[in-house]
Amino acid sequence: MFPEKPQFSITIPSKTDLLKMIVGLTKHIATLNQFSISDSQKVALAVDEAITNVIKHSYKYKKNENIKLEYFSNTHGLKIKIIFVGIPPVFDKESVDINKLIKEKKKGGLGVKLIKSIMDSVNYKTIGDINYCEMIKWKKKK
Repeated sequence: MFPEKPQFSITIPSKTDLLKMIVGLTKHIATLNQFSISDSQKVALAVDEAITNVIKHSYKYKKNENIKLEYFSNTHGLKIKIIFVGIPPVFDKESVDINKLIKEKKKGGLGVKLIKSIMDSVNYKTIGDINYCEMIKWKKKK
């Protein structure tokens, strides 16, 4: 359903000071793909949280590791792949109130619960020592 090759990709070092740039980029890509401003912000928040988890948990704040982001889109949605090495995150089944978290501007400690509550599909796989996080957000039917 999505193209085999990403329409856009970027590799960044594992530095938290680059998160604002990635959030802006993700929001822009989602908006270009006809997501509402609200949904674009939520997708960007999910990516922010996923990258933060990689930096914090997989890389233990090491600043010299790479994180690759790939963006795929089609008429129905947006797929974002995050590729990294290190320890993969673990999902649990608890849900969160996304609107409350956004209003409170709460950051940290939300992790994969937040990502799963925003995105329609979240899958992790590890091949060798490379981890792949694939997140999909479908467009709402009008």
